[in-house]
Amino acid sequence: MLALRVAYIFLALLVITKRTSANLNKQKAPITVTDGNWTNVLDGEWMLEFMAPWCPACKSFTEVWREFATWGHDLDISVGVIDVTENPGLSGRFLVTSLPTLYHVQNGEFRRYTGARKTTDLISVIDEKKWADIEPVAWYRDPKSVQMGVLSSFFKAAMFIRGVYSTMTNVYGIPEWLCYVIFAILTILVGLILGLLLVLCCDNFFPAKYIPLPPERLAHKPSDDREDDTDIIDDTADGQKLSGESIPEAKENSPVNPQSNDSDLRKRQSKNAD
Repeated sequence: MLALRVAYIFLALLVITKRTSANLNKQKAPITVTDGNWTNVLDGEWMLEFMAPWCPACKSFTEVWREFATWGHDLDISVGVIDVTENPGLSGRFLVTSLPTLYHVQNGEFRRYTGARKTTDLISVIDEKKWADIEPVAWYRDPKSVQMGVLSSFFKAAMFIRGVYSTMTNVYGIPEWLCYVIFAILTILVGLILGLLLVLCCDNFFPAKYIPLPPERLAHKPSDDREDDTDIIDDTADGQKLSGESIPEAKENSPVNPQSNDSDLRKRQSKNAD
């Protein structure tokens, strides 16, 4: 019985040791965050690194980040890494413009870390809560907001189109100019289809409303209107009248010859003298 108990205790210690070593090995490697599981960072405290395999700065920072990940259990923090080449949606959602980019996440509140990047500096940021001095990202840049989700979809679509372009040129040997022509035609067709769908949606969900005429307009008949030309001025008659009256006015306004008046006056005086 004693030997059996010793063997049982030995096996139990062996299992515990294996589990502990497995957990330590897991803690040494940063957690891989993807487009599918990125919502896990909304719970608890995280430090995230955005990197790319082709980035020289990322390669030199790899050992520091792995060493920092080994402190995750002691600091009660999760350390994650995101490959932007495999997850373009996250690079758009977090609006990553340079590599490597570090983010601190505390219960869904995001802060971009731009300080020193040695292992001791990263540990002090968490241990001494220096991350509290960093301003959180604005609401319009919040990775969990709707607008950043839309931007993430655009990044995914751009990478998909880039992959199609690479396949067309490298695999099928299509010339680059022909690829541009194909993409231009597809863009026009997609725009026309989307425009047609938008018009159909507007007609179905927001149809034009019929506005009936008021009752007085409905009771009114065009035959009730009588032609009334009393207010029409006869310009022709007035024009003839004015032309006829212009003659005496011309006579009245004609200049008077003073010599003719003097001669008439002399004739009258001579007749009176006789």
